Amino acid sequence: MKKIIIVLLVFINSNYGFSQCTQVTGLYTTNISYNNALANWTPLANIDHYKIHYRVYGTSTWGNLGNIGGQDSTRNLPLLQQNTTYEWEIMSFCDSTNQIASLWSATDTFTTITFVPSTFNPVIVNSIDNNICNTPTNLSIFLSQSINEPDIGTSIITSDGGNFNIQTLSMGDSVGYAIMNTNTQTISATLKAGIIAGQNYATINSYDTTGNLIGFFVIENMNGGIKVSSTSPNDGNNYTSGFTSEVNFTNLFINPNINGPLHFYTDIQSELNDQFHDTATVIINCISQISENSTENNLRFEIYDLLGRKTKFKENSVLIYKYSNGEMRKIITKKR
Repeated sequence: MKKIIIVLLVFINSNYGFSQCTQVTGLYTTNISYNNALANWTPLANIDHYKIHYRVYGTSTWGNLGNIGGQDSTRNLPLLQQNTTYEWEIMSFCDSTNQIASLWSATDTFTTITFVPSTFNPVIVNSIDNNICNTPTNLSIFLSQSINEPDIGTSIITSDGGNFNIQTLSMGDSVGYAIMNTNTQTISATLKAGIIAGQNYATINSYDTTGNLIGFFVIENMNGGIKVSSTSPNDGNNYTSGFTSEVNFTNLFINPNINGPLHFYTDIQSELNDQFHDTATVIINCISQISENSTENNLRFEIYDLLGRKTKFKENSVLIYKYSNGEMRKIITKKR
């Protein structure tokens, strides 16, 4: 009889000892893409944490996601294969030692979609807040990509005029801010000067709201303009889930001291070696400093070559700008 009682106790412990925590229900899957999916469940009260395991349907090897907070009710399932059916289950734990746990939940299944890459076609807008010559201004760089475009590898932005006021910077000085929006989060960052090598070169560090360093890029004064260059870390899948980002330099850029067009050139290369080029143009105005009766809004100009023939803007040329108030300026343009 004693032996029977012991066997019964072992049987009871093995079947119910790990089911002291409530079993999770209400499983479903959303945001299913070619390589990720969002697992959802009905949250439970008085839960310390959860554990998820998932696998390709019909196989024997599970992938595990642990340390899921007791207040959570979703978790991303990463690194999936396209056009593949998966199954997943979840277990709840009532303590931090993993001793008091529920049984695994019922299984939920889903199928990832087929991946269709998008053309590498980032949208970029370079702009300044004012166009008065030889004046500090805010410089903004807006960049966005659609879902499934190749990830950006390197980006270089140059200009054919103006300069960064690097010589007044000290390490740690705030120079602006950045904002990035993805389909799952918004990241706000403060931009601060890092390494400063003379008056023409500096690294700019990006810090999140908790003070952690999350990235950096380089600003330079080149011969007759500026350069902003960055390299994005490779996340391993070569394609983006889509984002918008904005980088703002606060009064760090100084407009060129000359009338006429200021060009910003963008060269971007993807992680798959796709190339993207773009040019933005703003008109710099110095007339307000010469003629007190002139205003920025009513000035117009025409472009002529040295023979007096009307022409359009050309690189690597000597051009004559004739303004509506009679002012004439000779402009030497440089080849990109």
